[in-house]
Amino acid sequence: MMEHSTYHKLVIAAANLLRQKGYAGTGISDILRSADVTRGSLYHHFPGGKSDLAIAASHYSADQLLKHIEAACKKAHAAGGDYQDAMIELCKKIYEIYESNVNWRFMTVSATLQDGGERNDLFCREARKLGEKIKLKAIAEGAKFGLSEEESYMSLRKAMLMLEGGWLLGRVLNDPMPMQSVLQFIEEEKMLQELRSQLSATFVHDYSQP
Repeated sequence: MMEHSTYHKLVIAAANLLRQKGYAGTGISDILRSADVTRGSLYHHFPGGKSDLAIAASHYSADQLLKHIEAACKKAHAAGGDYQDAMIELCKKIYEIYESNVNWRFMTVSATLQDGGERNDLFCREARKLGEKIKLKAIAEGAKFGLSEEESYMSLRKAMLMLEGGWLLGRVLNDPMPMQSVLQFIEEEKMLQELRSQLSATFVHDYSQP
């Protein structure tokens, strides 16, 4: 698939609109206008119409998130950091996206498979597939830092839950403070983690002396 193919333009247009309006609020005409393609082209690539396109857009959005996770882990690893540092880098990147896309009501993946009407069962199955894909990525990246599968997934899941909540609340309040708080919370958690390690090392040293 070429970068500027009709298929790719439709998927990107749909992903962006779904982040702005959600599934129910996004019409076929909105997507066609944004992608600058014909109705016939849309149904050629997506016979099921908007629902098929929403699923493709959700996979596109999930793939973008996976790239952000991988980049954050790579940056943390190169700097000699740990998986928590990677989660901080991920939060910084998502916050950057939040600031750059003021019209996005929803985060990268969540909007594309919401309010699907009669296709909700299908959308739920697709959402579970994407969740599993993200989980496997978390485990693979966490292993590079020496973490167990559970530790890796729990760290990413915690960050994603906070980011999703912060994004939604920030848009409702029209205030970046919730998203800023997410970054602050995860940075404070990292500081507390380091402090506990230092106190533990000091305790062991002091009580190991004859």
